[in-house]
Amino acid sequence: MISAATLLLTLNSCSKWLDPGDNTKVTWGTITTDTHQQEVEGNYPFYVITDDTLLFCPVNHTSIDEEFEPIDGDRLILYYTIHGDDQEGEEAQTDVSPVQYIDIVQMHLVDTEDFIYTGEPDTLGTDRVEPQYLWFAGGGFGSKRYLNLQVSIQAMDPTKHSFALIYDLNRETPLEDGYYCLELRHKSNNDPLYTNFSTMMAYPLEGECVEEGVKGLKIKVNTINQGEKVFTLDY
Repeated sequence: MISAATLLLTLNSCSKWLDPGDNTKVTWGTITTDTHQQEVEGNYPFYVITDDTLLFCPVNHTSIDEEFEPIDGDRLILYYTIHGDDQEGEEAQTDVSPVQYIDIVQMHLVDTEDFIYTGEPDTLGTDRVEPQYLWFAGGGFGSKRYLNLQVSIQAMDPTKHSFALIYDLNRETPLEDGYYCLELRHKSNNDPLYTNFSTMMAYPLEGECVEEGVKGLKIKVNTINQGEKVFTLDY
């Protein structure tokens, strides 16, 4: 299970980042602590592999707490400017070097956990949750591919809530019409349904769910607005 506390955004609290302006760019990416063949000056504790397959080397860490310790494979939403380059858009990202030096304006870590395999799915939550966006991403420079989710919950204290993307071991087969079947589980721990919050999470796509012949994922969710619903995502 993963906590909703790491990245918890109300629409009001994140509104200032919905329009980053002309100079600040926004991308989803994956942290990598591996060394790369490209030589760079200085000692950098991590790189960012973006979902649009760019390799970024952070120069300025103004938005990161001094105690921040990068973990290989963590997902993040990155607000950045390209260091020492006034060009914008794709033209600024066509340097011969695969490493783009950036200044980090803001970063939000996204909860990243594996699927849970269980024969008792109800113990991981039966409370309702409203999926807003579900999509596949990542895979650049040899990094893993991910399933990303943005969901809405009703809560008074969102830190009490937890989520799990599970495979029910009671199933006779993992596939249905060629799709690998999972369930999104939400546990509110009796938190009052006070107001709406949004949270994001990411799951690496590994193992049986991406074997040859699997068309994609079917994810069953107990939704707030439509009851039990199955979301189908094609690879």
